[in-house]
Amino acid sequence: MNKNKLFLVIIINLMITIFSCNSEIEKTSVLVIGTIHGGHHDNPNYSIQDLINILGTFNPDIICVEIPPSYFQKRSYLKEMMIATIYGFDNKKQVYPIDWIPPTDSRSERTEYMKTDEYKIKKPLLDSLMDNNTIMQNFVTKYGELENIWSENISSYEFFNGEEYNDFTREMYSTFIKVFGDGCMNLDSEKRNSEMMALIDSVLTKNQGKKIIVLTGAEHKYYFDIELSKRTEVKLVNLHDILPLEETPFTNNISEFINKNLAKGYYDVSDELGIDVMYRGALVPLIHGLYMDDNPNIVPIENITEAASVVAEWEELSPKSVELHFEKAWIKFLEKDYKKAIEISESISDRLDEITEDNPSQGFILRFFWRNLGFCYDMVNERDKALDAYQQCRNVCNELKLTESYAERILKDFENVPYNRE
Repeated sequence: MNKNKLFLVIIINLMITIFSCNSEIEKTSVLVIGTIHGGHHDNPNYSIQDLINILGTFNPDIICVEIPPSYFQKRSYLKEMMIATIYGFDNKKQVYPIDWIPPTDSRSERTEYMKTDEYKIKKPLLDSLMDNNTIMQNFVTKYGELENIWSENISSYEFFNGEEYNDFTREMYSTFIKVFGDGCMNLDSEKRNSEMMALIDSVLTKNQGKKIIVLTGAEHKYYFDIELSKRTEVKLVNLHDILPLEETPFTNNISEFINKNLAKGYYDVSDELGIDVMYRGALVPLIHGLYMDDNPNIVPIENITEAASVVAEWEELSPKSVELHFEKAWIKFLEKDYKKAIEISESISDRLDEITEDNPSQGFILRFFWRNLGFCYDMVNERDKALDAYQQCRNVCNELKLTESYAERILKDFENVPYNRE
């Protein structure tokens, strides 16, 4: 071989090497992490701290969270996804919502379908396929039924992101689809996963060569891992690749959300609606928890005190908010200051139309505003005004197309017998 040819071969090989190296460098690193939604609160082996440690250890440029784009920064959603969003914004990361919700209620449809003859005919085939699926049966033998795994709530982040769990989930969903098709029985998993994957792909396109973490419910991970492994521009990262995890401290905003349910750093507070939704989210567990609106006497005194503090902070940011004054009136009612509650309520009674449909609390506020006002009038012996308020409550229920039984559940017998708070 002459010198010119030898030189040409060397140059070509060098260019191939450089191109290969650059291609590897330019690949987008993607880590898919399966989460357990509400289970993080109680699971000592997969806590919110573990999730933050995963984020801190991988240190992504981009965070994808399982929140629908229409909800993102506007409505409350899965708490760990809101926390991951706060972590991202607090640490100057880009955060993208990648959830997709089916247009129909798949769970309700599933409940009804399971009552049909068609389901009863197909169910034995489902049982047979599952019983003869080696992957599924080996998993159950080793770990127990999936329902028990979730109810025990002790499995680790390595388990839910491990090969065995994801293989089982893949086989489970594929078996349901073989028998029933992609629909309510598998919660439209194929359609939902494909729509979510399309949103992830759009993130990949905008962020080539960066480090991306995708946070999603553990039942979706197998699908995203398979799809991402097909992308030549993607380097799929395994959780084991980043172990052991580094201890990552909570930001102040995360701590406040965990301790007070006040999601600062998540909501878009550039407008009044974002402020309202954020502060009301902090009030719900304090003064609107289970049965509290029907039985105000069960609201702990310390909750009322803390709620008053939240409202005071809220008022500094948005003093004219109708929703704020609705909550102020409820707190005054809980404090048994009925005249003040009436005064506050009457000051906004002609402004309720300012609570628009884009406010997720609209229906609740419109219903309970009038019922609560009726309670207050009854407590100060203004029966005629109380009856007018109860009628307004009934009118609102009709306008919202709620069932008659729902209106009766709210109003009970207060139109016949005055409300009396013992």
